[in-house]
Amino acid sequence: MKRDWDIIRELLIQIESLENPDEGLSLDGFDCPDEKTAAVISYHMDLLIQRGFVKGSLLSTTFGSSVDSPTDFLVHSLTWSGHEFLDAIRSDTIWNKTKEILASKSVDLSFEAIKAVAPMAMNLVLGATGFS
Repeated sequence: MKRDWDIIRELLIQIESLENPDEGLSLDGFDCPDEKTAAVISYHMDLLIQRGFVKGSLLSTTFGSSVDSPTDFLVHSLTWSGHEFLDAIRSDTIWNKTKEILASKSVDLSFEAIKAVAPMAMNLVLGATGFS
């Protein structure tokens, strides 16, 4: 499965907005119309856990009967690194400008590329509004 940075960003935003981190967030907390959507969410949550952006774990429970069935998870909050990364890309304007800059240079979205370009995108956005 291919990593989708828009999904990653949305998951980080959703996790940050948890009102009660002790209860956490699981796959049941998402509106998944089908098993494929659930598998995509589960996959990206696993990436966030592996990267250390969220506090949580994959559970042994799987939904469905195929090998590609989504695995449930339970996440509680963002880590410091997760907050730092989300802060860099939270703004829709800065996120879209970051993707635009990378696409214009034919650079694939990667963690390092996003972290390097997001501050430049912010400077461009602020400069366009007279805050440079």
